[in-house]
Amino acid sequence: MKFTFKNIGKYLSVILMSGGLFACSEDIMDDINKNVDNAHDVDAKFILTDVITSTAFSNVGGDFNHYFSSYIEHEVGVYNQLWNAETRIQEVYSSTTFNNVWGNLYSTLKNARIIIDKCSDTGTQPGNYTTKGMAEVLAAINSALITDAFGDAPFSEAALAKLDNGKPQFMTPKIDAQKDIYTGIINYLDAAIEDLPKGDTHATGGPGSQDILFGGDDKAVEKWLKLAYGLKARYLMHTLNKAENQEEVLNEVLRCLDQAAQNADEQAAFTIYNGSSNVNPCFDFFDSREYLGASQSLFDKLNERNDPRINRVYLTALDDKNSGRQIDGKDDEALMLAPNGKPEQTQRKYSTSIFGLASDAPTLLLSYHELLFIKAEALVRLNKAEEAKAVLKDAIKAAFANMETNIASALKQSSYPITKNSTTALTENDAETYFTNSVEPKFDADPIKETMIQKYLGMWGSNGETTECYNDVRRLLGEGKSLKEFYGFQNEGKFPLRAPYGGDEVSSNPNVQKAYGNGQYVFTEAVWWAGGSR
Repeated sequence: MKFTFKNIGKYLSVILMSGGLFACSEDIMDDINKNVDNAHDVDAKFILTDVITSTAFSNVGGDFNHYFSSYIEHEVGVYNQLWNAETRIQEVYSSTTFNNVWGNLYSTLKNARIIIDKCSDTGTQPGNYTTKGMAEVLAAINSALITDAFGDAPFSEAALAKLDNGKPQFMTPKIDAQKDIYTGIINYLDAAIEDLPKGDTHATGGPGSQDILFGGDDKAVEKWLKLAYGLKARYLMHTLNKAENQEEVLNEVLRCLDQAAQNADEQAAFTIYNGSSNVNPCFDFFDSREYLGASQSLFDKLNERNDPRINRVYLTALDDKNSGRQIDGKDDEALMLAPNGKPEQTQRKYSTSIFGLASDAPTLLLSYHELLFIKAEALVRLNKAEEAKAVLKDAIKAAFANMETNIASALKQSSYPITKNSTTALTENDAETYFTNSVEPKFDADPIKETMIQKYLGMWGSNGETTECYNDVRRLLGEGKSLKEFYGFQNEGKFPLRAPYGGDEVSSNPNVQKAYGNGQYVFTEAVWWAGGSR
């Protein structure tokens, strides 16, 4: 056979490699510089697994949760970046602070949109409606995380499923108004509610075990559907103050909640953490940084209510052997609370909440107790106080149970040995007694305030729910509620009304660069649904 430069790539049968001869395929030259382990196209169900994981670990449980815990005084930043955030130094308005989560959010949204595109009628897996519905739910969550934190943001021209000749269709995507992004969020959820029950009919089949949120079993679709309805209730509440008819919206919230999770077994809990090779992101942050201390203002709210959680949730400062103990009560001399806004920048001086050590506690995309708190608020706003009171009691019982799950996780991990105190796990009866003695009188005096304070306390933990509490705080601030009088916040620094845009986009997209300016807008401009213009 005669070899020429024209046909050598097709017919070459041997090559010299590392001093030896190896048989090769006729088309080997066509595969040079190709990574055969980097697939360019996979079934939608395999992408779904990554979207669920990144949504839970990086986006719900990640940097937002850590920083916002300082903003709303769930915790106190006592070291390095979190101390800077606590004292309102540059981290609060710097474009580098949330750059990682900015990139993760848009990458995750793009992957969700790829699944939707693949499973659409014009895609490569038409008929996989249920998989498409799952992706629509996840697209809604990530879209909301983007706009709730950053306000107006790239959306319609960003994170698109299809490329243009291998490049994004829009290199400098425009910024969309939060109002329009919220229209997209509700549209995603409405589409999911329609698609999820239809099943998966394409030959590739449904997600099965790739659905690592609900397990892909016979009840998984029903749980996804409940998640879609619950999220719709949450996001309708976000935009309540922009509604022309609030009563109509509140009744729609209640209708959605009737179709949402009805117990903790149905809630959207990401549970794959094993406490060693896979760990809860709050534990991961504590383990690698130790940047947070126990909040004085949060303790004061518990103490004011003679709340039994005080005896369960606080640890002494860790010693040089990484050991600590549960405090023996609010008068324990070892309880060292960090002052909000003005802690000493140091590690292992202040007590910590036990939640940072819950190594295998789940990340909650939407919890049962949150749904109950939303329902209680809606009923209060509809002037149905007695109905709201009963729902609020159930919400507190569910929150107590979830707290004990977190505590059990923290007590059993071995990286930071904790000596238990003599208290036992709080029960439903404890929650009912607490409600009757402490919560009900305050509810009767000011129903909306006590409902929201109980939600604030009930969603403090290891599960990534601080971000949603930050949304509540800003929403109520937009209604004219006082951070000091309503929530009892003690940090005298300027309150961050939003997160600054991510640095990668600020440096490369003139639209975002103009909107970012010097970053000081985070202190002065509320997001649209909290009473601002962007």
